Amino acid sequence: MALADSAVLPAWEDRALDRSLAAARDRSSMRARRLVDAARRLAAESGASNFTVSDVAARAGVSLRSFYRHFPGKDDLLLALFEEEARLGAKLLAEALGPAASPLDRLRRYVVGLSGFMVAGSGYASLLVREHLRLSERRAEELRIALAPLVDMLDIELASVAAAGDIRAVDRRDAIIVFSLILSHVHGAMLLAPEVDPEDDSERLWEFCLAALAVPAGHR
Repeated sequence: MALADSAVLPAWEDRALDRSLAAARDRSSMRARRLVDAARRLAAESGASNFTVSDVAARAGVSLRSFYRHFPGKDDLLLALFEEEARLGAKLLAEALGPAASPLDRLRRYVVGLSGFMVAGSGYASLLVREHLRLSERRAEELRIALAPLVDMLDIELASVAAAGDIRAVDRRDAIIVFSLILSHVHGAMLLAPEVDPEDDSERLWEFCLAALAVPAGHR
């Protein structure tokens, strides 16, 4: 077979194609990030998810066609927003945990800190909690993946406290329950007791979690 007929691209052409594709990926990534940022701003402004994909595209400065090239629909955009918020939340919590005196103190800082971060977001936080409840029914697996950074961190902290003997034996299911409890607590507090001091409320939530995780009597 003649060399020109070979299906293998010449090295220079392969490198040129790689550079071209890399540039296209970078541009696409920037547009996708602008769409997620636009959704975050719209959600924060209204405290609701009643904005449309057209609103998001206009705020991001991209066409509606470009929106649909990146996200099949609004729920896919919200899932991306959840993933970004979970990554940011995990980073902020890692800083808040800091050089805590003990594994138990680190766990307290996680529970109180996550609750505090969400309440500080006011209507935006409430929106995230409401959308979490809705998407947990429609897009459960994707939502689990999006929230994994926060749940993984909690799983590690719980295991560390259990190893120190300060709480009962735990597994990942306990991390999921505690995480879900924090989300439900924030939603309930905003709905039923908006006048309550968020810091005091977060400490009460911690005491509730600690009681549920306590080592059974006679097992210490």
